[in-house]
Amino acid sequence: MYYDYFNLKEHPFRLTCETKFFYLSPEHTHANAMMEFALIKRQGLMLLTGEVGSGKTMLIQHFLTRIDEQYKVVRLSQTQLSDVELFQLILLELDQTANTNENISALQKQIIERITALHIEKKHTIIIIDEAQNLAIDSLIRLFEVSQKRIDNEKITTVFLVGQNKLRDTLDDPSVSEFISTINTKYHLGSLALKEIRKYILHRLAVAGGNKNVNIDNDIYPVIETYTGGRPRLINVLVDHVLTYSFLEDIRKINTKVVDSAVKDLQWEPFGVKYSEEKPRNQKTFKEERRQSYKVIIRTDNKIQGEYFIRKKRITIGRHRENDLRIDDPLISRQHAQIIQQGRTVYLRDLNSTNGTYVGTKRVDIAPLDIGTVIQVGNCELTFTRSTKNAPSMSNSTSSSIVDIAATRQ
Repeated sequence: MYYDYFNLKEHPFRLTCETKFFYLSPEHTHANAMMEFALIKRQGLMLLTGEVGSGKTMLIQHFLTRIDEQYKVVRLSQTQLSDVELFQLILLELDQTANTNENISALQKQIIERITALHIEKKHTIIIIDEAQNLAIDSLIRLFEVSQKRIDNEKITTVFLVGQNKLRDTLDDPSVSEFISTINTKYHLGSLALKEIRKYILHRLAVAGGNKNVNIDNDIYPVIETYTGGRPRLINVLVDHVLTYSFLEDIRKINTKVVDSAVKDLQWEPFGVKYSEEKPRNQKTFKEERRQSYKVIIRTDNKIQGEYFIRKKRITIGRHRENDLRIDDPLISRQHAQIIQQGRTVYLRDLNSTNGTYVGTKRVDIAPLDIGTVIQVGNCELTFTRSTKNAPSMSNSTSSSIVDIAATRQ
């Protein structure tokens, strides 16, 4: 729809797994290296987990593009199966037919015989089970047994179990303790950090031929992170909607107002945000204050922990419960810093904290804040940005609001 408008050659944010669009973030690069290591070292079994939309399937596609003819690949993504049905499908992928009357033990034996024959033919078998969180424990144990088959002390197949966090929960069961102890290679695929979100979006636009044709304001990236949590799939959905909205409204520059409108159309809430504010005395006034405020997005270890709407001219940040924004971090002072609005400018002021307040890598006493500025206090990063309605005016309310990040940090 918007291809011609932005001079794009093709759809940059399609949800299908096209490897040419794959962006190797540091997370995905590390995960891919771990997969290659497990295969080269013939470790038999690797566990790869990640939340929905984190790019696991695209990573598998990318990994398989590097596999040559010395490997026989079995890849399954339909896992709502009984153990018999699962092993029948594996046999089919191994170019074998299974008798529908055979039990699971017979099927397992047949699979081992087939991968043994492939080994003799100088082919190593790779079995990739996507959405493995749906498998029963019995199926997982039998796959483990297949992965342990050796010839001349070398494992003749490598099994990759790929799934959501539920898979790790399943493997916590005591009945699979032996199974778990043999998994030397594990990786959890995290979300994209803020700077990687920008690179991801620009990469996909470049592949589609439009990196120089789409004018994007840098202020949009913290907003995109807020509503997608850095999940590639959700980024695709949101940015696709943003470009569509821009085309329909004849908007050439993508700014926070455009993103806010797209978010409103999608009826999305901030992703994974857990924060607690005092109960508003007046719900109508409270909503208006939030609509007109700035906010800070709180992160630790590149993960969003919460967001705080700045509804006063001056807020105090610190470890003590009397602060407006309370962060339970031993490196943060009792009263650490303030954010102050004076006229049309917003300032950050350090309150003689022990460990300092930083903008980037620079320790500051007082500094003006721009949209997108990242403040470092203790182990936390606070990204200063606008609220979802993109209105910079501040409320005159003097009511206090406390966010206790101690309750949300893991």
